[in-house]
This record gives sequence, C-alpha cells and structure tokens, in this order.
Amino acid sequence: MTGIAAASFFSNSCRFGSCGLQFESLAELIVHIEDNHIDTDPRVLEKQEQQQPTYLALSYINRQVGNGEKNNASLTH
Repeated sequence: MTGIAAASFFSNSCRFGSCGLQFESLAELIVHIEDNHIDTDPRVLEKQEQQQPTYLALSYINRQVGNGEKNNASLTH
C-alpha cells in the first residue's frame, strides 16, 4: 500500500452516504457511526441477523459475546 493509499485508509472520516464528518480519533468515529448510521433496535437487529447483514454495531457484537457466548463466537450462522 502506498503512503497516499495508507493515509486515506486510516483517515477518521465517516464514509456513510454523503456524511463526510471528520473525527479526531477512531473511537469517536466508531461512536458516531454506531449512534447515527446503524440501527440498534433489537427487532431490527434480529431481522438483520437473519438476512446476513453487511455491517453490525461493534458494541452489539461485544455485548453478545460478553453475555456468556464462547470467545470464538462466529458472526455467521
């Protein structure tokens, strides 16, 4: 990966739709994406799980693994 490509890859810019907001840290970007671009309604998440979604809030995954599932939990069914 070239320097320009690497710099683009590691930017803290939101790339959902035409959002484009910039953040000081990756953690802030993740919080923004989870709060603004990913639905966390349990009914919606259940439906997404059944449809094999392309994305899912990392906090949802961590919450599920933290509630007693095995550490090698898989996101695929």
